[in-house]
Amino acid sequence: MSECRIRKKRSRIAAWGITFLLPLLLVFYSWFMEHRPRLHDSKEWNLQDTLIQNSDLLMAAVFLVLSLLPFYLMFDRRKAQARDLVPIALMAAMCVVGRTAFSIVPLPNFKPVTAIVMITGIAFGPEAGYLTGALAALLSNFLFGQGPWTPWQMFSWGIVGFLTGTLYRTGIFGTVGQAVTDEEGKRKKPILLCVAGFLFSVLYGWIMNLQYILGYVRPFSLQAVAAAYLSSAWFDISHGICTALVLWVAAEPWVRKLSRIKRKFGLDGEEYVWGKK
Repeated sequence: MSECRIRKKRSRIAAWGITFLLPLLLVFYSWFMEHRPRLHDSKEWNLQDTLIQNSDLLMAAVFLVLSLLPFYLMFDRRKAQARDLVPIALMAAMCVVGRTAFSIVPLPNFKPVTAIVMITGIAFGPEAGYLTGALAALLSNFLFGQGPWTPWQMFSWGIVGFLTGTLYRTGIFGTVGQAVTDEEGKRKKPILLCVAGFLFSVLYGWIMNLQYILGYVRPFSLQAVAAAYLSSAWFDISHGICTALVLWVAAEPWVRKLSRIKRKFGLDGEEYVWGKK
């Protein structure tokens, strides 16, 4: 079996796992949060109480481990090394910084995290995009607060990175990061990517609404579901506008520079020897 076919097979395995396994884990987690045993008095706490109390962080850790598996599947002829994780760690850190810095903006959910995750998915592939989104949610919530929403945010931002990288490979976003300059020295703006960024931001909000509905809406009703989605509309629109603006300004130059780094250091799952591949 050729290396190309092996990589495609591994990508399909990663896609199936991300699409079906992780959502099932989220549903199970919501069920557990609803039916978990009651905690004992603080003086009688045992190991079970500690695990239940910290179930959000434990589930986030499970998600992070599972998010690593698709990333490692992308490597064909060699094992992933520490340097392969450096760009992902850097992009996740930039997500944390961006989410923190933009918190001063007086608009709800006006954060650049989704745009940064999408850029990572384009530059380093869908698996790396998923891992970056998951890691960004976990790390930034140490500042913004951990809770039952953390695994859902990890999945939501992760799936955005995965979808962006997958769609970019099909050519739907054109030549982002590869566009040539015109006679005036300007490059074409990634309009389709900006539109996708707005829609993916709305998708992120809709997935997070599911976490609220499954975890807190009692009794369940269609009216309550509709109210949840209507009340989040302004948050989703604000989020989408921020994502589209960041992609409009930064996607082309940022992807171009990241792609150059990837080629130079062989960060694409291929064998690398200094100076040549």
